[in-house]
Amino acid sequence: MSSTGRTQPQPTGNAQPPVPPRLVLRFNVRQAAMHLVYAAVCGVLCGFGSILLCLVVDGARHVFEQATWLIWLLPVVGVVQLLLYKWWKLPLNLTTDAVIERMRNGHLISGLLAPGILIANAMTIFAGGSVGKEAGAMQMGASLGTTIARPFRLHNVVRRPHHDDTQDMHLYVAATGMAATFSALFFAPLGACMLVLELMRFAGLRYVCSMLVACFAGFVVANHFGIGDVITKVAIPQVTWHNIGMCVVIGVAAALFGSLFAVAIRLVQGVTARIRRNYYLWVVVGGLLVAVLVTACGWVRYTGSGGALLNDVLTTPDVSFAFAVKMLLTVICLGFWFKGGEIMPSLCIGGMIGSASFAMTGGDALFGAAVGSVCFLAAFNRCPLSAFLLGCEIFGWAAAPFLAIGVCVAFMFGYPVGIYGAGIDILARSGWKQFFHGMHESALLDESEGNAGFIDFAVAAGSAIEQVASTAHQAAHRESEQWRHIVGQRRGERHDTHRGSADSGSGG
Repeated sequence: MSSTGRTQPQPTGNAQPPVPPRLVLRFNVRQAAMHLVYAAVCGVLCGFGSILLCLVVDGARHVFEQATWLIWLLPVVGVVQLLLYKWWKLPLNLTTDAVIERMRNGHLISGLLAPGILIANAMTIFAGGSVGKEAGAMQMGASLGTTIARPFRLHNVVRRPHHDDTQDMHLYVAATGMAATFSALFFAPLGACMLVLELMRFAGLRYVCSMLVACFAGFVVANHFGIGDVITKVAIPQVTWHNIGMCVVIGVAAALFGSLFAVAIRLVQGVTARIRRNYYLWVVVGGLLVAVLVTACGWVRYTGSGGALLNDVLTTPDVSFAFAVKMLLTVICLGFWFKGGEIMPSLCIGGMIGSASFAMTGGDALFGAAVGSVCFLAAFNRCPLSAFLLGCEIFGWAAAPFLAIGVCVAFMFGYPVGIYGAGIDILARSGWKQFFHGMHESALLDESEGNAGFIDFAVAAGSAIEQVASTAHQAAHRESEQWRHIVGQRRGERHDTHRGSADSGSGG
């Protein structure tokens, strides 16, 4: 009896835990309208940002073509870039994959990154560096999207009470700006939106409507002025077994060299950072190395972003190993921490690989260059859906069957870690491993209790077959020790549970 005279209910062993309070989700109409307005404004401003980037970088390239001796200023340019980043309190080793990783973690992107990457990217092109402006546009878009969103004070449209959505909004606004700028640069709203979604590992899927609005707004602005990366169209052949086989061969070649390209850039960056974290030293070494190679070997044609070179390959067949030269110069520039992008160089390298595959396939070298550029991009950045959509928007939707085959082959045979980190395939595989590991533990527990079912039987049978096939005594010993540990742990948990229930009953 309590002090109030009422009998308190006694806890029993079968008592159910209290039901948690019902989760209340609130749809904010005002925030939904603000998101749409922000997406439109962001798309328009990022479209103009893409135009500005094209004008500045293309102007710098034109100056270099008139005075190729500027290649010897590349070491000085690299040092000035780092001093600019230090002045604006930007990390000296800030690359596109580092910006993407910050976005994945919901960190705020600096507003000074937009002018920083714009100036630094143009400086690298001005001195003959082999970098593109597309990944630079992605960094610029992420910074612009974050800056434009400040006066809007955005929150999740469907919001949980007392939930801090700051990190969600950081990811959302940066991703929206990134997608809009990339869409304006390539005139490809669908491919740009999908690229950012894949890079964010679909964490921002609920914002896809706003991202599409921004992408189409940026596309309209850039398309109106006609300023962006204009890639030459090619004739689309008929669907035949020979052309399908050509796409398979090109896909395998793109997977091999695309994986090598991504691994080489990450490897050089990792080695230089491990040896000595003096980025000023490395830009001087890399700049001198590029200047010597370009001057001694006459490789001026392979400097710059590679956009003009890609259009040449899409117009005139190039059956050579010239792609290795472009790959080498780009690896040195990006590996030794020069500021710039890697997407257009990858499209250029892939186009030359696809054209060179003409000797093996006997097909259309120009169409092979188009397929090779898209396949190389899929293997290089591990984003197959965006590569497919980007290829369809650039070369026409009639090329969809060929691009689908080539991209699938390149993605399947490519290394699972691209320039922007692990792809969605390796993350999915790790999730399946955890799933089957949990099923295996459940089967072992049920077997010890004599309560095995069909799935448990299948898992146990598979384990037995694997054990017989391997004939490894140590593996069998580890399996036995794991079984004893799991059974003992579960029995201990149940013993503690029953003892706790008994103590509660006696206390009541």
